[in-house]
Amino acid sequence: MTDKKTDRKTEKMMKKKTRAALFHIVLARSLPAAAMCLLLSFALVLTACGNKTDSTSAHADTASGSGQTKEQVSADGGNTKEAAAAATMDPAASGDPTAAQSGTTAAAASAATEAAAASTADPAAASTAVDPPAATDGNTAFSAEGKGLVIVLDPGHSSQVPAGTEPVGPEATEMKDKDTVGTSGPASGLNEYELTMQVSQKLRAELEDRGYTVKLTHFDTVRPISCIERAQVANENKADAFIRIHANSSDNKDANGAMTICISQDNPYHPELYAASARLSEVILDTYCLQTEARQEYVWETDDMTGNNWAEMPATMIELGYMSNTDEDLKMAQDSYQKKMVNAIADGLERWFAEMPEEELSMHPALTGETTAGEGGTSSGEGAATAATEQETAEPNAAGQNAAGQNAAEQDAAEPNAAGQDAAEPDAAGQNAAAQDATAQNAAE
Repeated sequence: MTDKKTDRKTEKMMKKKTRAALFHIVLARSLPAAAMCLLLSFALVLTACGNKTDSTSAHADTASGSGQTKEQVSADGGNTKEAAAAATMDPAASGDPTAAQSGTTAAAASAATEAAAASTADPAAASTAVDPPAATDGNTAFSAEGKGLVIVLDPGHSSQVPAGTEPVGPEATEMKDKDTVGTSGPASGLNEYELTMQVSQKLRAELEDRGYTVKLTHFDTVRPISCIERAQVANENKADAFIRIHANSSDNKDANGAMTICISQDNPYHPELYAASARLSEVILDTYCLQTEARQEYVWETDDMTGNNWAEMPATMIELGYMSNTDEDLKMAQDSYQKKMVNAIADGLERWFAEMPEEELSMHPALTGETTAGEGGTSSGEGAATAATEQETAEPNAAGQNAAGQNAAEQDAAEPNAAGQDAAEPDAAGQNAAAQDATAQNAAE
């Protein structure tokens, strides 16, 4: 009897063990499948949420991009064309709305990433660079013939520097050196004031051939003339535009390219001239780089340029290229390249007039027929600055050279040191803080 009970207990125990074993086997085989199902379900949920987020982000990027204009600020001055292309990409260009939207979002994200990196490296660049307008070959339907338009050109620097300081702007308490001797080209042997005089003389002839009345702030590279005096020549002649010719330099010998400089939107002296000056700077830089194939840097907006601040009309300063760069230095010294630079600046100026918005016309009475300021080129004004422009006997020859500026007395050590640099150069090393790698040292004024 006992044996039978024992057998039954043993049999029940064996059945329990068998069922447990079978359960564990089934469970072991089922768990991976169940886990996989759970993972797949979770992935589907995440994908749905991600698609919703991407769609919202894409719509936000597209809406933001639609409000951008050609005046949009780019933090990377050396890549303004790429930034402009990303900002103006057509979402429908590919024919696939989804792909186009994704491409636009990716481009905008890439541009934003580059801009953020540049801004982190140099916060000043974010507020000083301006995207160029659309490319153009410089051909316009505009003609200056018979309109009495006056252009004043300012060949940058001189071998003799006026002593002392002057206010950076009208009624300003900040003082700056009246001028510096500028930089020089080690490869070409030219001083900046020689190069700028050569180019300015050629530009004067080109603009006169196109029907403009043209004045220079000075005709030789010897007489000291301050930045305020230069601006006064433009003011007294009631110029329609003030174009200042300069060349750049940098400790980085690989730095190359052109930039233009104008007042900022917050200029405390002539804020009403900002839009016209910025547009003049953009158009000339864009046309110049297109036609000369120089690398396009950016429009630097700053209120540290005395000559720009004192001008009572739209003004820009163009940095033709880097004399510290051997190739660019030698190229700018060539007569053929100088003619190319001159034609590009003249074409840019004519494009500026041709595309002038209605709100800027009031700045140019000659265009509205209200007056013929500077008619016949005789409106020279009074004062020491204008008197300098009337010294035709000091005017250099066709090559733009002044005999007095060719001798050794013109200080081949013309490149200024940190203390002699225009205060417009943002740091003591004379480097333009708007450049990312100290490539935009400006010997500006």
